Amino acid sequence: MTDLSCPACGSEFDLATAFASEEDRQALARLVAVSVPLGARVLQYIGLHTPAKQRLTSAKKIKLILQLLPDLERQAVAHKGRDWSVPLTVWAAAIDQLLAQREAGRLELPLKGHGYLYAVLAGMADKVGEKAEQQRDQDLRHAVRPNAAAPMDLARLANAQDPALAALQERDRKAAPIPEHLRLRMAAISGRKGT
Repeated sequence: MTDLSCPACGSEFDLATAFASEEDRQALARLVAVSVPLGARVLQYIGLHTPAKQRLTSAKKIKLILQLLPDLERQAVAHKGRDWSVPLTVWAAAIDQLLAQREAGRLELPLKGHGYLYAVLAGMADKVGEKAEQQRDQDLRHAVRPNAAAPMDLARLANAQDPALAALQERDRKAAPIPEHLRLRMAAISGRKGT
């Protein structure tokens, strides 16, 4: 029973054939889940592994996709002993760079693995991380610290009172007045007359 036809070549096949390779179907579903636009770029990138005058088999395409998917999903790559955080936008830019190099004739094809892509990703991730670190440093330099004193002009600063003394005077101002009979007794003790 022929229920379906291939959109690329027009050949007909049944539903059993469509679901014959569960691993292939799951790999493609995971690729779509990562990002549809990125998925199209990944498929173009996979095409860079096609040998001259040959076709890349479906099994080889799926194998290459399955090698990339864990890193795509976690948005990170391990390259030269270091883990690099690689957002999907950086993945897209790296794949676009490889495709542009192919168009310019500066890429040796077919690619043998993902090493070159990972080197490009690590370089881009390093630049993104460097920019983020510079931004963080700049934000720290210009950030208002909650315990930092607000800037003052010099005239106000010259007329300013010691904060500890000002706090004591404020406490004394808020204190209850000394009763008159105690004030007289204190004056007598200190040898003064009156208040």
